[in-house]
Amino acid sequence: MLPVHCGTCKGPLFEFKGKVVCPVCGEKPTRVKAEGKPKEAPLGKVEGVLRAKLNTLAKQLEEETDHAKTLELLDRIKSILDALEKLKAR
Repeated sequence: MLPVHCGTCKGPLFEFKGKVVCPVCGEKPTRVKAEGKPKEAPLGKVEGVLRAKLNTLAKQLEEETDHAKTLELLDRIKSILDALEKLKAR
């Protein structure tokens, strides 16, 4: 049994001899679509966005003269670096 359901009758789909079929209505879906699961962004895309944000924050940090704002930027940079480290561990 597969973790997806038939688009016609909503019955569970099964893989049998390399083919996906619905035992309830007999439909043979041409495309299997997972229902109920949100689409996840590819990790590479997430990493790219984080790196772009990191570059932006680094430029701001370089120009910042206010001590409080500097500490805030450093905190944001640390959060992004932590997130990038977690992505590498996956």
